[in-house]
Amino acid sequence: MSIKQFNGLGVAIVTPFDSNGKIDYDSWDIMLKTINDVVDYIVLFGTTGESPVIELDEKQEAIKYFTEHLSGKTELVVGIGGNNTKKVIQEINKLDLKGVSAILSVCPYYNKPSQEGIFAHYKAISEASPLPIIAYNVPGRTVINIEAKTSLRLANELENVVALKEATADLDQLMNILNERPDNFTVLCGDDALALSFMSVGADGVISVIANAFPRAFAKMTAFALEGNIEIARQYHYALLPLMHTLLKMGNPAGIKAVLTIMGRINEYFRLPLVPISRENYKILEKEVENTIKKLSIIDSDLF
Repeated sequence: MSIKQFNGLGVAIVTPFDSNGKIDYDSWDIMLKTINDVVDYIVLFGTTGESPVIELDEKQEAIKYFTEHLSGKTELVVGIGGNNTKKVIQEINKLDLKGVSAILSVCPYYNKPSQEGIFAHYKAISEASPLPIIAYNVPGRTVINIEAKTSLRLANELENVVALKEATADLDQLMNILNERPDNFTVLCGDDALALSFMSVGADGVISVIANAFPRAFAKMTAFALEGNIEIARQYHYALLPLMHTLLKMGNPAGIKAVLTIMGRINEYFRLPLVPISRENYKILEKEVENTIKKLSIIDSDLF
């Protein structure tokens, strides 16, 4: 990959299950037909992939599947994170990560560490990891914010922390990071609805949820935005925006799994404590998906 790694579009892929609660590889086969070669990389077992309920042996089997099924163009990133630093390191050491390009590791949640504790957590992981690390700041889930000064410290002091997935709506924080980061440090948006705004001020790409369902449209929006063609990127953005807002209200990954079910790509099964959206919300999503397809078809007839 380029010196500035993981720029462009990554998709935080859902984990489909069957009626017995097992990972549904047939559904992944279907999804890869629309995603492979369209996105730059796939993020396996992030939040959208229901990482808290995935066992280690399942993770290993899935890594093997993706490394065998992805084309040479599409990279694989695997989520390995948590709020017990020792356990995160143990998982990194136990997994065979051959064919994996990087690890996505979320900010420690629930423990509420200080900024110094956050840095120490990533420092310990970086020293143990054979792969580059993408730090993940998502205060809406972790309650803790990786402040700009801490993100910059990670970028400057930890050689293999090569990128940051920033899922905050704080544009001032984002711009402080972008303004002061090292040249080879990648900053990615972690919120679909903010991706265009982030890229317009200098972010390098996005790790997307909606790209599970509309990979070509979101890939084009990302590419145009990174090329500086904001006016064209804006057309795709606004065609997708109502659906993005609806998905946000319905929760992730419940909303995107419903969309993928509507589109015939997966079955709407979860592992507790997550459950499907209500039938009322499902009907709302059916109409929103139909409207989104119509809008995108007007913009670009080659998408479908």
